[in-house]
Amino acid sequence: MQKFLTLADGAQWIGTAIGDSNRTGAGQLVFNTGMSGYQETITDPSYLNQLIAFTYPLIGNYGIDPSVDQATTIGTQAIIVHELADFSDHYTSRDTLAHFLTAHHIPGIAGIDTRDLTTHLRKTGSQAAILSNQPVKDFASEFAAVPLKKLPAKPLPVGVQNGQQPNIVVLDFGEKQAITDALIARGCQVNTVPATTSFKAIAAYQPDGILLSNGPGDPQAYKTVLPLIRQLAAAYPLAGICLGHQLIACAFGAKTYQLTFGHHGLNHPVKNCTTGEVVMTAQNHDFAVDPASLAKTPLVVTYTELNDGSVEGLSLPQQNVQSVQFHPEAHPGPQEAGIFFDQFIQMTTQEAVANA
Repeated sequence: MQKFLTLADGAQWIGTAIGDSNRTGAGQLVFNTGMSGYQETITDPSYLNQLIAFTYPLIGNYGIDPSVDQATTIGTQAIIVHELADFSDHYTSRDTLAHFLTAHHIPGIAGIDTRDLTTHLRKTGSQAAILSNQPVKDFASEFAAVPLKKLPAKPLPVGVQNGQQPNIVVLDFGEKQAITDALIARGCQVNTVPATTSFKAIAAYQPDGILLSNGPGDPQAYKTVLPLIRQLAAAYPLAGICLGHQLIACAFGAKTYQLTFGHHGLNHPVKNCTTGEVVMTAQNHDFAVDPASLAKTPLVVTYTELNDGSVEGLSLPQQNVQSVQFHPEAHPGPQEAGIFFDQFIQMTTQEAVANA
């Protein structure tokens, strides 16, 4: 069965349908350069309502392992691959990618030149696209007709359950499961609450620290949460990852801008501005902090991206606040940046000792 990938600028690729062939997908089209980790990428809430084009030519060869899902509900609109593996071969595999996509009602297309598609996006920038069973005749109306997905609502945690320290509250903007896992692996008690939770409700958990999670979309769409972030920063050690990093920047007066084609991959070199150390990082974002806008803020740049010089980390020296644009939890990706969690936990324990 044929599938048609049509971009807003009129460019089109024709391939073979994979996944749920009855579905149409529409949203922002981005490309991901990771050579592995397709399952974690597809289930990452940050890809809400996006179409993901994988640049690696063969996807699906090691199957599906339910334990590495980053969310219970998939928010991506569609996936694009050059070749979908006919079978999977890995000891953790419990399903094929093809069946996984069908079961979750995710459409896809295979058999197109993803190198050509990626080159096009690098020249024109990420743009709206439609994946359909028929050629697109009226892009605007057909795009608008495809329903948008929403982030799944997570149940509220019961509260501090095991007395472990430090006790971390994660403000959930679209959190990857790997963030919670990374904190738990370091001995933390973790309570994840919706981003709309009030300061009073957060304080009821008696947290030692607050973490702002990753999430989808433009940070400018979250202006209502900025006063809460400032309030949290004044009361607790505060950290942010990806969208959380951008929101901390905005809360203290900085601005953000949209990257031409975003950072979506597992091999982005990032430099520590203090030590000069360079680490490889996993990244997934379409917006970045404007470095020029930081001049009139109390924020200090702690990491920069070596590929394009973009801001990759911030701190607030007067308060226990730090953030990173990259994903220290990885999954998928290199684990070199995991020290971010260790530094955050150290911040919370030092604060606890100071207040004792």
